Amino acid sequence: MTTKSLADYDQVIQLDPNDAAAYYNRGDAKSALDDKQSAIQDYKKAADLYKQQGKTFLYQLAVDNMKKLSKQ
Repeated sequence: MTTKSLADYDQVIQLDPNDAAAYYNRGDAKSALDDKQSAIQDYKKAADLYKQQGKTFLYQLAVDNMKKLSKQ
């Protein structure tokens, strides 16, 4: 992942602030760049959106990623 990837996800989120996948993927990118706190924030936003959308499995993935990063 690169900062270009982050900029792409930022743009998607700006266009559609309810795009849970963009928050999730940006969380992955930030995690890969070792920006744990920002990654956790993105996973939390993704989890909130997935929960609102009734996407239980994806919600749980986001929560699991938050927990994993919190323990590191």
